[in-house]
Amino acid sequence: MKIIIQRITLLIIVLSLFSCKSTGLKIGNFDVGKLVDQGVKIWDANNIDQAQEVQFGKNMSAVLLGARGLYQNKNINEYVNQVGMWLAINSSRPDLPWRFGVINSSSINAFAAPGGYVFITLGMLHKLESEAQLAAVLAHEIIHVTQKHYLNALKDSSLRGAITETLFMSAEAYQNNTGANVNDQQYRAWAKKITLATQDIYSKGLDKTDEFQADQQGMLLLAKSGYDAYALIDNLQLLASIAADDASLALLYKTHPTAEQRLIALSEQAEKLSGINGLSLVKRYNKRISTE
Repeated sequence: MKIIIQRITLLIIVLSLFSCKSTGLKIGNFDVGKLVDQGVKIWDANNIDQAQEVQFGKNMSAVLLGARGLYQNKNINEYVNQVGMWLAINSSRPDLPWRFGVINSSSINAFAAPGGYVFITLGMLHKLESEAQLAAVLAHEIIHVTQKHYLNALKDSSLRGAITETLFMSAEAYQNNTGANVNDQQYRAWAKKITLATQDIYSKGLDKTDEFQADQQGMLLLAKSGYDAYALIDNLQLLASIAADDASLALLYKTHPTAEQRLIALSEQAEKLSGINGLSLVKRYNKRISTE
């Protein structure tokens, strides 16, 4: 029933777009009918291509890094990128322009954005004890990207209103058809909608089923990449050992199922992978992280 409702909603949106020339439909201050008549490509929230996905991920990443910038240690960021790229190559979408980085924050968390953007906080990095555990964090976030969990969240009706302009018109189309630039008041208002939509998603989090899927498929990606798949279990046990009222876990607890819930959901997957041996690489992790 949910799928039928979504398709009906999409049909209404599409029909509205093609009829907007006569109805005067506008998105903000933009005459969408006029833009369509001029041949401007309007984004469809349910059918965006990879280039648009990457662009939107870039916008979302800019919002994330606007709050807390990247940790300024070249060696550590290179190391995280090396581990992340190896996992990404073994993922279902190796062709994405993957980017990995360490956010300079003491909170314990990790984030992803559409198109191949993955970040881990410095606080999380300091809690880990091996390269396999780092890989487990990154693998979980990589699955969010490959399964398009954030794009699917953007299609949710509760967010649709906030991101309509974001998904239906690119910044390039906006500027080319309004003469606006980054200093223009209207453009700033348009860009603000991207920021608000992104903040909304990261503050509310994804659906629990998405998180469970990212854990389950993340374990498979770890095993496929030669790492100890149980490193993800280790990470969840680590989170479970930290006091629930610890401020560093505030956002993680707000946006994710509890560590205990995730461990229960992983029990069957863990049993399937019990006979597969993988690398932990504790010494290499300590050597590379100690460069800071």
